[in-house]
Amino acid sequence: MTTSQGILFHGQVDDGNRKIHLKVFGPERMNCLLLFVRPDIPSISGVTLIADVTVNEHDLPMTFVSGSGSGYYYCLEMYGLKEEKDMKEHYTCLAYGGTQFLVAKIKNGKDIEISIRLKEAVSLQFPLRNNAEVIFPIQVYHRPVSRYSFCNNTKFKTDKIWIIFFKQSEDRLHVFIHVGQKLDFRLPFDLPVATICEVKVIGCILFNKKMRTSKKEMNSKMINFKTCFTKAEYETLYNKTIEFIKTRKSHFRSIEYFYRNKSEKYFASITEDHNGIMKPYKKDHNGDPCSIINGRLDGLFFSTAVDFQKNQPFKYSPFGQLRLHITARFLFIPNLNLYFADFYCHYKVHCVTVILTRKEYFADNFCKARLKKLDIHNNPFVCLKTSKKSNIIQMCQGNGLRIEVLNTEALNIHEIIRKRQGHFKRVPIMGRGESRPNGIPKNENCKICNL
Repeated sequence: MTTSQGILFHGQVDDGNRKIHLKVFGPERMNCLLLFVRPDIPSISGVTLIADVTVNEHDLPMTFVSGSGSGYYYCLEMYGLKEEKDMKEHYTCLAYGGTQFLVAKIKNGKDIEISIRLKEAVSLQFPLRNNAEVIFPIQVYHRPVSRYSFCNNTKFKTDKIWIIFFKQSEDRLHVFIHVGQKLDFRLPFDLPVATICEVKVIGCILFNKKMRTSKKEMNSKMINFKTCFTKAEYETLYNKTIEFIKTRKSHFRSIEYFYRNKSEKYFASITEDHNGIMKPYKKDHNGDPCSIINGRLDGLFFSTAVDFQKNQPFKYSPFGQLRLHITARFLFIPNLNLYFADFYCHYKVHCVTVILTRKEYFADNFCKARLKKLDIHNNPFVCLKTSKKSNIIQMCQGNGLRIEVLNTEALNIHEIIRKRQGHFKRVPIMGRGESRPNGIPKNENCKICNL
């Protein structure tokens, strides 16, 4: 049920005293109005206003330019907000209204009157989508169990108002009004797993603390992200992996090398430009889109796949013509930690991703809080078997199964070659001969590896 509610705004047209009347009709249960007034003239700034609906009259700190001839158009977007109880800075958007109006040169001094009806809608839109969006990158951070933050490292000299619009799937539109010198805002609630979320941030300069009016400064592009697995989901995915391995009649075999296929240019750059240091870099989005390591963890992928008959690395390479072999016993050592990170397929072969970390380093702490930890000596994928004479690395082999290891530490190729713990070999390439820039998402229709 809605009731009529009128709010009067005073503006200036050509520095005169003409009034602009905005009559608002919206839900009576809203606490405040959030308005965006933007001219179609790039050189003139707009205004953002947060107005208390219990006050009947407000001053709009903006000079409306009428111009000559047909005048100038202004766009108005208005949101009716309800303050959430026990949640600071948190509002729910109840209704939305928008219009475009013309400010023309009026010789007889007649007032301009604009009417808007706020409408309740299931799918509310984000503001300022047709205005210039600035480059203001927003980083999305995850904190277990399933809490997310929106941040930007830029720190300003004075406080700013950050208006954060957030939506998850078909859920209601949330609005957060946060004050600070930098954007560093954490959502006050956990998010469900495997949910596509959208966020847009508008940064403003504070004009009047009492009215909390502001002038637009930053209008970020809308970004979207998919929420990640929690430890509980990883446990379920792990169990699915074990079930699959059992159907393959898999068995363990010792392996001599972990290997990495890349182009000659890649390895030449490491040798010539980085003194032989092969540095980890951000994991792409290959595999399950809900994997927590995608885009968040640095690492270097190594393959363990071998030919069943010869027990040697596969002859062909899909990722480059130069292959770096590293002795498995050199890379896979007792004082490291191992974690289960992913199980996915690209229609034929199923892949398991495990992560190798140095204890108590950043990558290890990241994985410890989010992933399933494995016993490096006893797990279903790749194990270190120790003896008095030497260590043996054993890998699970099965038809249609691949185990890949993500190593999170930098490696000195010069030292590895000098100590005879590794070597290069040229191999024939197959397919593209290189990985795709952002990786390939898993087959979402597979009933084996999808939750």
